[in-house]
Amino acid sequence: MLVKIVLRLRQKLSKSIFKIIIDSLNMKTYLLFIVTLPFVSLTAQVNDGKKDTLFFSVDKYYTVSPSIELKLSNENYNKKLAFEKMQFRQTNTDGYIFFSGDSASTKNIKPKNIISIKDYIENRKFYHDGNSNKIVDKWKLKDSLTDKYVIFFDDCNQLIQAKSLEYISYYPIQKDSKIIENRRKDTLFFKLDNKYIYESQPVVNPKQYYLKDSGKSKTGTFFFEEFDEQTRPRFKSKKILDLENFVHSTRFYNAEQQIIEDRNLSNYLSNYIIFLDKEIENKHDYIQIKPSVTIE
Repeated sequence: MLVKIVLRLRQKLSKSIFKIIIDSLNMKTYLLFIVTLPFVSLTAQVNDGKKDTLFFSVDKYYTVSPSIELKLSNENYNKKLAFEKMQFRQTNTDGYIFFSGDSASTKNIKPKNIISIKDYIENRKFYHDGNSNKIVDKWKLKDSLTDKYVIFFDDCNQLIQAKSLEYISYYPIQKDSKIIENRRKDTLFFKLDNKYIYESQPVVNPKQYYLKDSGKSKTGTFFFEEFDEQTRPRFKSKKILDLENFVHSTRFYNAEQQIIEDRNLSNYLSNYIIFLDKEIENKHDYIQIKPSVTIE
């Protein structure tokens, strides 16, 4: 009997000691986790901040910057226009690169490979979607270049780090009293369903069409407006798109909040020729429209 009591006491004591040891180990592990967590987070932030570097050569006409002395600021207006015409002719593109930079902290950097930014930018992957479009998509450029790389320009062996960079279109071009728009655009056809897109009431002149999502962003209200002078589409076969599906598939639609970025959507669609397909008694009437936005 005495032996059994002793054995039971030993088992209980062993369990207690084992529990103390386990609790101690768990506490050490917990403390170790707390101590190491800030370092893990810090390392992740540092790694996320690292970018690869690209070195571009300066093109006299394609790259314009206040960091490069063009000495045009004091010249008269006619000479500036002459330079812009020469710029347009020399680049043979729809726009050019404008950047601001800093050359103070780049003396010890030695680039291994310097490439042409014109060849890099004027690449099909940066154009707006379509077959004939040669307009650079600024959102693609942002995602695949400016947000992804640290950018330097080599100007006569002097390196300039680009602090900001954007693609500027030559269009619209003012010629005398006329405004010349970029004609190298792809064409989109959308169905006028009177549900997602509908004509404004009361009717105004020129007619306006609003979206079910318009105006919810509180930064403006997106709408389409008819052209005063209508142009017939030049295509026999037309792919009619559902406008709601199109808009909701873009980066300008927030599915969680169910709102569109009114101004950005207008800017994006301005790079296309757009027609509404209005069907009446099995007959199709194509209405040429342009995107616009009211600023609030």
